[in-house]
Amino acid sequence: MSRSQRRPLRLYVGESESDERHASWLELFFDLVFVVAIAQLAHFLHDELTWAGIGGFAALFVPVWWLWIDFSYYADQFDVERGSYRLTMLGVMFGLIVLAMTIPKALHGGSAAFATIYTALRLVIIVLYLQAWRLVPQSRELTARYTISFSIAFVLWLISIFVPEPVRFVLWGIALFIEISNGPITYVTIRSVPAQVSHMNERFGLFVIIVLGEAIVAVATGVAGTQWQWWATLTGLCGFIIAVSLWGMYFERADSSVINWALRGNKQALLPSFVYGYSHVFVFAGIVATGVGIQSAIEAATKGSLTIEARAVLCGGLAVFLLGLSAVQWAAPRSLPGRIIRVCVLATCCCVLLVWLGSFLAPLALTGVLTAILVGLALFESSRSANITPILG
Repeated sequence: MSRSQRRPLRLYVGESESDERHASWLELFFDLVFVVAIAQLAHFLHDELTWAGIGGFAALFVPVWWLWIDFSYYADQFDVERGSYRLTMLGVMFGLIVLAMTIPKALHGGSAAFATIYTALRLVIIVLYLQAWRLVPQSRELTARYTISFSIAFVLWLISIFVPEPVRFVLWGIALFIEISNGPITYVTIRSVPAQVSHMNERFGLFVIIVLGEAIVAVATGVAGTQWQWWATLTGLCGFIIAVSLWGMYFERADSSVINWALRGNKQALLPSFVYGYSHVFVFAGIVATGVGIQSAIEAATKGSLTIEARAVLCGGLAVFLLGLSAVQWAAPRSLPGRIIRVCVLATCCCVLLVWLGSFLAPLALTGVLTAILVGLALFESSRSANITPILG
């Protein structure tokens, strides 16, 4: 047995406050596996461009995102580069692939299969926190809270397998509420927050790259399916510029100090960090929805106007992204100036209005207007924002 395998689990505290952490190869591999789940969610939305389909996409996106958060944050809290942990994570990755395969039917008669795999993955995270409670004494108050709340939610997930719809979905919602609310409640109410060196800011950035990749794939798929007709190609070009704008607005002005600043501050400093972290679900889901909306616009470029549901996915997806990005930027210790955030909120309102006003525009014209809004917003932010450390810098 190697030395790394024998090393006991411990909090990742680093050697000094100036220590920097970066994602390990295992974490990068773990994030890559989530591409399958994100792709399945995007396909689900594309195939069901109805109000029910949009609601179903949101309902399935949240638990998938929360799985990523839980396993990523566990690896952020603890120095877990050991053989046994790696084996566990490889098993989790296989489980995630199986879970992804259940997504297309999760709301069409296959919800029991989705719940079964999801429940098994929840059991793994509970076992990991039990292990941390046993091996890391200084974090026992924290890990005990997580273990108890996750166990209560686990029971609800387990029961949901055996009850009919829609009661099953109600239990999912209650379980997710318990799990998601546990973090802020725990960190604000425990006596002391365990010291650690975090790299969750980088993990968030890497996941943004993953969902942007799915958006680029959607653009390429849409153009390829139209035999490069010029209306469709121009719409695809606008879609690519939109994706580049989303990338620029997130990364050029991201603050890499958020989580560590909160962990070293007082209890009040923790609340903005949770706003920062949880707002990323809107960033992620908004990018995925935007990619699907762009693909739909490309496919409809030579056929007429988009349906209101397709416009809701395209324009609403951008609005959700901008709303989440505004919250992320507001919560950072080096927040952007209020003028920039207000302009971002104004751009969000314009995107929402285009859900209805877009009925008067052809798909190419609509994507052109959205492109102009985002490029203008990106240029305005670049000319007004202070010098902020990039998230991966």
